[in-house]
Amino acid sequence: MTNLATRVKKLRLEKGFSQTQLADKLGISYMNIANIETGRVTNPRYLSQLAEELDTTTSYLLDGKATNKVQVEKPVHIVTLTEAIVRDPNKDYWVVEINKKEKLFLTDDAKQVSQIKQVFK
Repeated sequence: MTNLATRVKKLRLEKGFSQTQLADKLGISYMNIANIETGRVTNPRYLSQLAEELDTTTSYLLDGKATNKVQVEKPVHIVTLTEAIVRDPNKDYWVVEINKKEKLFLTDDAKQVSQIKQVFK
């Protein structure tokens, strides 16, 4: 049976990375990678970045379902935002949906950075 631990280790070795090399690319400690590969951590907060470095998808890492990773040569704009977002590699960005009559409540150090103005179909 394969799981996150075995898939991460397999892909890491295929890429020729040591645990330390992969951890350095993600800006984390090698112990984080070791904890995944031993099964101590099953849903790391840096899963998206890990999938990116291993050239796979989060779906494959978590449940083993092979999905196609789409590579685009130039950006495809699917929304218009009220403000430009400058991407910080140390942060995750999310899109949320709320009822217009409700208020958006953010916790911890989260902040509202932009609003979707238009979605292209």
